[in-house]
Amino acid sequence: LVDQLATREQARELLKNKGVADDDGESFRQVGWQRYLGMQLRDDLPDLRPQIGVVVAQGEIVQGEQAQGSVGARTTVQLLRHAREDDQIKAVVLRVDSPGGDAYASEMIRREIELIQGAGKPVVVSMGDVAASGGYWISMNANEIWAQPTTITGSIGIFGLFVTIPDTLEKLGVHTDGVATTPIAGAFDIRRPFNPKIETIITSVIEKGYQDFIGKVAEARGKTPEQIDAIARGRVWSGSQAKERGLVDKLGGLQEAIASAAARADIAADFRVRYVEHELSAWERFALTLSNSEAAVSLGRWSGLSALPRHLLGNAELERTLALLRNLGGNRYGVVAHCFCSLQ
Repeated sequence: LVDQLATREQARELLKNKGVADDDGESFRQVGWQRYLGMQLRDDLPDLRPQIGVVVAQGEIVQGEQAQGSVGARTTVQLLRHAREDDQIKAVVLRVDSPGGDAYASEMIRREIELIQGAGKPVVVSMGDVAASGGYWISMNANEIWAQPTTITGSIGIFGLFVTIPDTLEKLGVHTDGVATTPIAGAFDIRRPFNPKIETIITSVIEKGYQDFIGKVAEARGKTPEQIDAIARGRVWSGSQAKERGLVDKLGGLQEAIASAAARADIAADFRVRYVEHELSAWERFALTLSNSEAAVSLGRWSGLSALPRHLLGNAELERTLALLRNLGGNRYGVVAHCFCSLQ
């Protein structure tokens, strides 16, 4: 069961003869187990290979900072800016799964993508199930757009949204009145009927926004505004149909988009993928565990009304409507680039 009987000193002499003697010649070169473990390569050592940065834009596009589940303009811009300023990231893949949302928020994200390209880094978009309206807005300037054949995309168009509740209040026996110094004073009071003069102003804003939208798409896709208008006006296309109409470049998934980004950055031989994400604070992780309806609470903040009764929470259609209202970002009126489309 054993090979030899020897004392500790005899074992040391044997190892010295079979191994390498130390500098003093009194023992053999060796390392203790604690020192050995401390010298092992650790998994958390920095990986110096060039990187492909992946930024995920999933959910409704809204203004400001938002937690996971919504595409906050400021939050997403910060992630994209980090990818732009990180010298180890050589290209960016924007993973889009969004029906759109606030038009101004979408434009903020699109401009940041232009800045990444201006820094010499290619941007490739990978579309998920839905990348329509505002979701297409933030995608259009990419060097290359990938979509699945079944992706819901397009819906190039915007609309205005302003909610009033005078009829509801009247049913409750609540009436409002007042004296104003100008025809449009109090025009955005949700307790009053919509002012026709304001309607004219808002209509002109929407028309101007639509022309800007198709103009930007035309410039990004190498077409004329008239050509884009012919396939826009809110029309929804599958990924395959969008490719036929020049709205996307190639059909494929996220891995194909990453490989394409690596090839464009000339790092296809050896690179690693890094998801550029916002680190959740302890409070944010706790908030995600709460079961209350975020949309209902947002409506209360948005309208000045109390949150909905508990028995209304969880209604799917109501939740979708309230999520759309949340796109106004706290404003009583908003210009929205949103696709009323979803996978069932």
